[in-house]
Amino acid sequence: MKKHIIIVITLLVLWSCKKETPINYVIFSGNINNTKGGELIIRSLNGFTKTINVKETGVFQDTLFIEEDGLYGLRYERINFFPYLSKGAKIQLNIDAKEPASTLNLTGDHAELNNYFAYKYSKEYEFAMDREGSYNVDESTFEIKINDFQKDLEQNLEAIKNIPEDIKAKEIRAINYSRLAKKGNYERMYGYLNKNKEFKASDAFKKELSEMTFDNSEDYLYSSDYQRMVSDKIQQKTYNFYEKDSLPYPEAQSKAISEIKNEVIKNAELYKNITTFLAMSKDKDKDFNDFLNASTNEKHKTRIKELFESLKVLDAGQPSPKFENYENYAGGTTSLDDLKGKYVYIDVWATWCGPCKYEIPFLQKVEKQYHDKNIHFVSLSVDKQKDKDKWKKMIADKALGGIQIISDNDFNTPFVSGYKIMGIPRFILLDPKGNIVQANAPRPSDEKLVELFNELGI
Repeated sequence: MKKHIIIVITLLVLWSCKKETPINYVIFSGNINNTKGGELIIRSLNGFTKTINVKETGVFQDTLFIEEDGLYGLRYERINFFPYLSKGAKIQLNIDAKEPASTLNLTGDHAELNNYFAYKYSKEYEFAMDREGSYNVDESTFEIKINDFQKDLEQNLEAIKNIPEDIKAKEIRAINYSRLAKKGNYERMYGYLNKNKEFKASDAFKKELSEMTFDNSEDYLYSSDYQRMVSDKIQQKTYNFYEKDSLPYPEAQSKAISEIKNEVIKNAELYKNITTFLAMSKDKDKDFNDFLNASTNEKHKTRIKELFESLKVLDAGQPSPKFENYENYAGGTTSLDDLKGKYVYIDVWATWCGPCKYEIPFLQKVEKQYHDKNIHFVSLSVDKQKDKDKWKKMIADKALGGIQIISDNDFNTPFVSGYKIMGIPRFILLDPKGNIVQANAPRPSDEKLVELFNELGI
């Protein structure tokens, strides 16, 4: 009997000492109506990224291994909002891609809180889409609009019964940042809508904005509006260093970021900057080492080391990532291998991209200069397939030359991902064998492009 008791006690002790495996994931699923499928991106404001495949039926499900509970950005087509995710949660999303603002609904864990965020998204979407009604008003009327906007969201937030207190406190501040962000947009939007580039809002109107501080890391990691305003402030400083001090743009941006006092924010901005521009860098080794010396975030350093290694496949002489059977405006289809035998200068662009359209006259001039030379000029549109008619119309309206092709899945292709294209326009130069000359070639507006062509004997 005594022996049995000892065994039972031993088992109980062992059982009590056994550690349960912590749950560090979210099961995220849903259904998107009126879509042909694609990639749904989940991001946190501190660097987490996950791509979820949405089937042609609109159904998706995935497991997200998150580092911490909080708001995560969700982007799919025109859908862009921030649900609350926590470890161990099961969350379902339902939405119509044609009417995202009015149909977004979430069920499962945190449903009440996430449907508040869905409501917030709908109000933000409504405000942004009605540019005339929102911004083409005088200052006092605009103040009333954004104050009412703030009160409405605060009342909806207050009505939520089950909400973590820390989230509630952060969200109250985030609502205010949303109001301030709109105020920050007013001068530019009012001037644009009234075709008055010289328009300036009054000092009294802008006083509140000028008194803002940008050193709150907690709000930076929670509020996308606060983070955007921090980034805008950095861009203003970058422009000043670039214009007034005649610094090269990458150096001007690094100097602007280096002036940030808050270490968390500085690391985050360094990380955003390097992930966006490293693939386009003319001196990857220098930019990579500068980042390692400036950042104190070890996780960021590890990710950038991985990115740096992955970019070596884009070094000069490496085989180019390929595209196959892209629709050609002139008829039929075109694959990259069809173009071997000549140099290939590729312009990755889209009809909605302002900087892309700026380059068109310069590209037409270079094309004319090198007509019948040993080079193909290819314009690869990453417009969505549903916007194909817009693509065709712009080609006709602007009499675009060269080989005009369109991606079969906008940005979501092996060619775009292979070149780590984060922004457009992007220009790429290949040799007659299909190998990379420059993965980030000079733009047509840059006189260095013709110098490069001449060096290569094109």
